[in-house]
Amino acid sequence: MKAFFSRSAFWLRSTAAVLMLAGLAACGGGGGGSVDVGVGIGVDVVEPAVAPLSMALTRVGPQAIEVDWSDDPFVASFLVIRDGHVLAEVTTLSLIDASVFIDETYCYQVEGYDAARILVAASSIGCITVFP
Repeated sequence: MKAFFSRSAFWLRSTAAVLMLAGLAACGGGGGGSVDVGVGIGVDVVEPAVAPLSMALTRVGPQAIEVDWSDDPFVASFLVIRDGHVLAEVTTLSLIDASVFIDETYCYQVEGYDAARILVAASSIGCITVFP
């Protein structure tokens, strides 16, 4: 009876390890593609679609840049990002950044989020230099 228990315990531990490894393999790291879960089953990983936003940067004063972008019907709010840091969260389609300096280059991107805070739209990164 003890030998049966030992084999059963070994079988349970082995099965749990295989299932755990299969579960970890299925997590993937994003980026799309296919994930092999270990039992001859491939699972397609699909990234959520993100709609493109067009963006325009315009100097509107000695030390101010206007950032304008297109609308998307699924967006509830926009994050305006400057140089990799969130500058503002707005519900409008433009923002004037009056915190810039002459002879500096600034790079902007706009991300649109739906009411559930899921990224649904984004612009490319655009850069502008403030000349004297």
